[in-house]
Amino acid sequence: MLVKRRPLTLMISSLVGLSFGLSSVSQAQTPDTQNAGLEARHYSEIEEIIVRALPMRRTRMESAQPVDVLVGETLDDRRGLNIGDTLQSQPGVQSSFYGAGAGRPIIRGMGGPRVRILEDGLATADTSTQSDDHAVSVDPLLIDQIEILRGPATLLYGSAASAGVINLIDGRIPEVLPKEPFSGRFELRGDSIADERSGVVRFDGGGNNLAWHIDGAWRDADDYRIPGEARVEDHDDDHDDEHDDHDELGGAGNLENSFVESRSATAGLSWIGERGYVGGALRVFNSDYGIPAPHAHFEADDDDHADHDDHDAEEEHDDHGDEYAYIDMEQRSWDIKGGLMQPFPGATRATFRLGYNDYTHSEREVGGGDEAVELVPHDDHELEQEGTVFDVQTWQSRLSFETVPVAGWEGAFGLQFERENFKADGAEAFVPDNLTRSYGVFLLQERQFDALTLSLGARLEHTKVSKQEHHDADHDADHADFESPFADVDSRSFRNVSASIGGIYEISESWQTSVNFARSQRAPASAELFAEGPHLATFSYEVGNGGLAKEVSKAWDVTVHRHSDVFDFEISVFRKDIENYIYLGSTGSEVGGFAVRLTEQQDAVFDGFEMQGVWQMLTNDYGHFELRAGYDKVNARLADNSWLPRISPERFSTGLDWHRDNSWRAGLEITRMMRQDKVPLFETPTGAYNMVNARLAYQFEFNGAGLEAFMQGRNLGNSEARVATSYLRDFAPLPGRNLVMGIRGRF
Repeated sequence: MLVKRRPLTLMISSLVGLSFGLSSVSQAQTPDTQNAGLEARHYSEIEEIIVRALPMRRTRMESAQPVDVLVGETLDDRRGLNIGDTLQSQPGVQSSFYGAGAGRPIIRGMGGPRVRILEDGLATADTSTQSDDHAVSVDPLLIDQIEILRGPATLLYGSAASAGVINLIDGRIPEVLPKEPFSGRFELRGDSIADERSGVVRFDGGGNNLAWHIDGAWRDADDYRIPGEARVEDHDDDHDDEHDDHDELGGAGNLENSFVESRSATAGLSWIGERGYVGGALRVFNSDYGIPAPHAHFEADDDDHADHDDHDAEEEHDDHGDEYAYIDMEQRSWDIKGGLMQPFPGATRATFRLGYNDYTHSEREVGGGDEAVELVPHDDHELEQEGTVFDVQTWQSRLSFETVPVAGWEGAFGLQFERENFKADGAEAFVPDNLTRSYGVFLLQERQFDALTLSLGARLEHTKVSKQEHHDADHDADHADFESPFADVDSRSFRNVSASIGGIYEISESWQTSVNFARSQRAPASAELFAEGPHLATFSYEVGNGGLAKEVSKAWDVTVHRHSDVFDFEISVFRKDIENYIYLGSTGSEVGGFAVRLTEQQDAVFDGFEMQGVWQMLTNDYGHFELRAGYDKVNARLADNSWLPRISPERFSTGLDWHRDNSWRAGLEITRMMRQDKVPLFETPTGAYNMVNARLAYQFEFNGAGLEAFMQGRNLGNSEARVATSYLRDFAPLPGRNLVMGIRGRF
């Protein structure tokens, strides 16, 4: 959908005007724990940042598991419309990409319920694990630090983290008293490809024993432009003629229904004493975003009316074009956090988290065709119809203790509880109402043996997934023509036992190696157990399997790291053998026009290789130059030797960074995404493409305030790029050539 917006030049003028208005406020520093490393520039500085997802406050160099940290200007340069877009350049990480509004990280070929996204230790509590078209309920503009644990983090955060963890730090609950009674920062930006207008403003302050935090963010982006046709099958003469007709309406080259609009606001308050703190926060997040693929409808089989329905559907398509859907999301989050030093003998620190999330989203249908070009979908109720509504209420709590050394061993132990009440109403609610409860206890211990640091860990978890009493006669009638081959089960319980052993060996001052082995178990998610119905995001009729067994994984990671003032690099090799791997298998049959896919289990193997390196090339009168390079690859096969679908393709990247006088910085990055032709039956290969990005930024002061003006060029080659890990690869390519401009500052 195309929406009328003000020209980008007017927006940039307003950004500059606002920056001068704010610049009269005196500059101040925000609390160290909320901004640790925000000014970090070089690779060696990032290595010293504490990883908060690790319970014992270790740096990435002190972890046997591969860890990455995005912070400071590196994070500023990579912020995208969603978390998947922000992290897609990190080694071993790609995005599920379901348009500009929804994109979830995929770690080493696995995503969904195997990758856990946290906000400072607690799950985001949305429905993004259930379906790729459901967005993660966070705004990247508000994040201070992103931590990526590549590999199983089951011991720390449960079976939903069997592939890895993304931990987002936003500082909403202050943990230390601020250095100044009032400080803040802001960022405003716009782009050329979707007429995006977005911004964030944040205030921190306090006095005596109180500290407070307030922030707000907004984003408005229209349908983005693409370099070619949206659909792979549309490369024909007839479509070219249609494309020319739409050019007169201003719609040529735009990906229809790819808009994003979001608003968020947060308020936090803490009491901070000599031994600890306790605080709370309230956050509100709203987002509307389009699904850039035609919205299909499930048609119950009816021989008497089949011809009539087909004729009506064809006439409706001719008259109005494709129908689309957009998602209207709302979330309210309440969080409490506390920390206490030396809570009792034998413990050095205790940390407590409690969170409640009330999440809902509606999938609304909107008519297509020329008459909808000038309209924002949710502003025109004549075209709009409310479809399926999802409602999720989640309670989470986590209590952890760091322990004093005993016989040379020190570490942490903790408890975790989660309760998720899921409801869905509508003809396309493919998962029934259900309740998931999970309880877990974990223990981690480390000991130093000269140059060797040995780590041991274990976790015991109990998970119960139960259907709720809910009966929809119309929904049952629609699906009556399909008979599931699996037993109908109302409740399942799983006891998961996981353990790990790892070590870090300091070979020399510059070299170290780490080895980590984990045996973990994952309980099936509610959708994998109970699903039955049309799932539009996967273009299929999904059938859950109530008889699923637990996944049992054996994962190896071997990493070699070299660090110095001139040259840093890291190489990781991994392998993961999964017993009873859960996946959706194609059957070749259809129900109601949807391909039937059954939830099945089979042993699988994931293996791969990751490399990243930084060379501090030279420093002279022209500035400091760094050369970066990266490579990652993952293979995924089932026991029958078939390839798994939507696996991340092989990728090469290289880039040059430049800094001068702490004022100017620039960079050029080139990524080569290889062709993905290791695909299963019924799936087509995805072509290779090149992605060229560049950036330039200038830092300056005005009336005591620190400001930075920046400009970024993305996809400068205007390549037609389709994401192999996305269900929309044949419907929605990545945005074309884009210019991003903005200003950020501190005061």
